[in-house]
Amino acid sequence: MAKGLWKILALSLAGILAIMVLVVIGAAAAVLASERGLVQKDAALLAVVATMAVLMMALSLWLGVAWMVRIDEAAREAHKAAWFYGGSGGLAVGGVFIILASTPTAGRLQLPAWFAGRADPAAYAASGAVGLMTLMLIGYGVVWGWWWLARR
Repeated sequence: MAKGLWKILALSLAGILAIMVLVVIGAAAAVLASERGLVQKDAALLAVVATMAVLMMALSLWLGVAWMVRIDEAAREAHKAAWFYGGSGGLAVGGVFIILASTPTAGRLQLPAWFAGRADPAAYAASGAVGLMTLMLIGYGVVWGWWWLARR
């Protein structure tokens, strides 16, 4: 393992635990505030979830940058190539579905409610985003593996 990665792993665990503690404290405060009528229950839930999401994404971005600067040049190049070629390939496949969704016949399709059993526009948008991210990650994995196999 590259020098300094154990520190990143330890900081990752500490950061995740800290976020979990903050979310529990925030959730408890939100429940108390909503029970006393200070805020609406939905607003309190949204505030807790939004805070958790922002903290998790900020931590993920920071850890990704910290990890990327500590890996060697070959690994860095493999990940850059995988994200560019694999991610772009997955995005192109997803783009085909986006274009097909804009046709008049797509309006007659009955799609299953994949996002927590919901069938509202926000749930479909979230399902599409997860689907697109999945295609990009599949492309990333394929190109990353190919990159390393080609250099063995």
